[in-house]
Amino acid sequence: MQILKLKHTQRDTLGIFVIISIGLQGLVLLVAILLYGNYNRLANKPPPSLVQLADGQTVAAAPLANKERSPEVIKRFTKDTLTSLMSWSGELPSPDGTAKTIPDEGIQLKTARGKITTPAYNTSFALSEDFRKEFLIKLAELTPQSVFGGTTKVVLVPLEIQSPTKIDEGKWKVVIVANLAVFSQNSLGDVIPFNKEVYLQAVEAPSYKDFHSSDRTATRIAQARASGLEIYTIRDLTE
Repeated sequence: MQILKLKHTQRDTLGIFVIISIGLQGLVLLVAILLYGNYNRLANKPPPSLVQLADGQTVAAAPLANKERSPEVIKRFTKDTLTSLMSWSGELPSPDGTAKTIPDEGIQLKTARGKITTPAYNTSFALSEDFRKEFLIKLAELTPQSVFGGTTKVVLVPLEIQSPTKIDEGKWKVVIVANLAVFSQNSLGDVIPFNKEVYLQAVEAPSYKDFHSSDRTATRIAQARASGLEIYTIRDLTE
């Protein structure tokens, strides 16, 4: 009698275990269905079209992959960067925020004889590091040193900026047709053609919110690369 009772108890325990297992599997299946439903709703939910900035300003937004940039952003970055690099006035905004300007003393490069303007130096952080060094030396040779004496000004005048051509993942080519207008004393302005092929690539936009220093270099780098792009080559347009 004791043996029969022992077998009956083992059979009952096995049955209870099977019932509990089925119940747990059913619970897991229910959770999986709920998760699938949530993921499906998120996948079909339209992306936000507006983003509010910290200062309260609202701007339009569009979903892009990590290494994708819109054609408008690429064209604006190319135009703004080249304009700042190639326009030399010899003046800087006044630190007190007034409309007055102060003389630009320029930046003396150790590897070049001439100086470059301060805005051009700050904007040069939008170039890739290996290309930046070579470009700054060439820029110092091109910059008339009379700019810093207030007798010469050079302005880049864009005439046409073509839509970017994608050449690889996260890389584009932009053709720009422009002129360099050179103004000196008693001169109506000489025009020098500036037709280039600009090669850009996507990079991670830096953020230095928690970086505290009296040196504003980090801020200048962040501003120059805020679009998540950098220029790695500039070539003469041969066509």
